[in-house]
This record gives sequence, structure tokens and C-alpha cells, in this order.
Amino acid sequence: MEKEVVFIRVEIFDDKFSIGHILLGFLAYFHISFFIIFLFYELIEFCYKYGRKEETPAHFIGDLCEFFIGYSLFSLLFHS
Repeated sequence: MEKEVVFIRVEIFDDKFSIGHILLGFLAYFHISFFIIFLFYELIEFCYKYGRKEETPAHFIGDLCEFFIGYSLFSLLFHS
């Protein structure tokens, strides 16, 4: 029996807060608490907005990707 493959189109840089996600990624490089705060905020926001049909899992994953893009860029550019 074959399993059906499902793809999801992740939305990156989809709203005005995308720059904030990148900046928090920069800050998380210096202290882990920024990551913890960001993750809990995103989980709460997703649960709230998903229930109201305002956000999809693709937006949630995109927000996490934006955060890790910021963290990775800072790490690559300024890590010595």
C-alpha cells in the first residue's frame, strides 16, 4: 500500500513582523532566553490564531525559519 506524500508551502517573510523575527534571532545568539521567549510566544500565538482560522501551520513554520535565518546569519558573519 502506497502512502500519499503531502507537501506544505512554507510562508517566509509574509508579514511586517518578519524583520522582528530576524532581529530576535540576532539577539538569541547572545542569550538563550530570547529563543525561549520567542518559541513560547510563537506557540501561544499559533494556538490562538489557528483556532480563529487566521494562521496556518505554514505561517508558524515560516516564523521559526525567519528566526533561525537571523540566528544563522549572525553566527556566520560575526562568530570568531
